[in-house]
Amino acid sequence: MNEISIHKIGQALGTYVSKKVSRADQTEVLSFGAEILVGCIIKLCILFSFAFIMDIALEVVILLIVTGIIRTLSGGAHCSAYYRCLATSVFIFTVLGYSIKVNYPFIRQLHPAILLGILVLTFSLYWIYPPQAPSDKPFKDKKIELVFRWYTLIAVLVFSITAIVLGSNSLPAWIISFALLWQAFTLSPVGHRFIGLCDILLTFKKKGGELEC
Repeated sequence: MNEISIHKIGQALGTYVSKKVSRADQTEVLSFGAEILVGCIIKLCILFSFAFIMDIALEVVILLIVTGIIRTLSGGAHCSAYYRCLATSVFIFTVLGYSIKVNYPFIRQLHPAILLGILVLTFSLYWIYPPQAPSDKPFKDKKIELVFRWYTLIAVLVFSITAIVLGSNSLPAWIISFALLWQAFTLSPVGHRFIGLCDILLTFKKKGGELEC
């Protein structure tokens, strides 16, 4: 994707800002931050364009909030380049959001035990699979990994309790439960293979220097 490089845009913005504030020593840090910011803005713009067209804005917002918070703490499988991450994320969130919306009339009639079962399953998965730092930025020691593990479990517990309080007749409750389940899936070996397959299918041309998801 020579015509659109988030990495190059981030570098340009980082260099510009570092010159403006006379902090040349912070160019690399500012460039990395700008790269992430630009990447997120583009991803959100495209994702919400689809969300509004498909009338699933509420579903996508809740999915993003839940998975965003949990993923920040737990990590998980990711694509190897920005545009693959973008395509995968847009596809997953729109399909998941649309599926929940379309099937909600049926889902809301399910026994409350089904919702509770999903939440118990997801908590079990987060308990089994520890937080996963990016391969290029591993945890410095076990203590840090343990801290992220407990933060993840606490966050999952808070979201689960929220879903239970809202009840099985609540659309947000089911969105929260499926968001937790999806993020837990990305921590599992099967989830890693699935994202890896998406990565391969979306690899049109080998090129370094792209922002990782």
